[in-house]
Amino acid sequence: MAGIELEPPRLEEIRDLLAELVAHQHRPPTDVTELAALLGRCRHALTDVLNDRDHLAAIFAETAEELTLWTGAL
Repeated sequence: MAGIELEPPRLEEIRDLLAELVAHQHRPPTDVTELAALLGRCRHALTDVLNDRDHLAAIFAETAEELTLWTGAL
């Protein structure tokens, strides 16, 4: 099943975003434009992570189904 698995550079971007959020935890951005951009990047990252999770869950289900039908023959 071909998919949309997140590439390592995108995962690194998301991890960097998390680090940025932690840094802003005690001092959130005060500029509305900066805050809107940060929230937009967070929304996009969450969408990517959830889509990747859904893709992996589908692959897992497909693999589990194939394993239940496997007779042991190679």
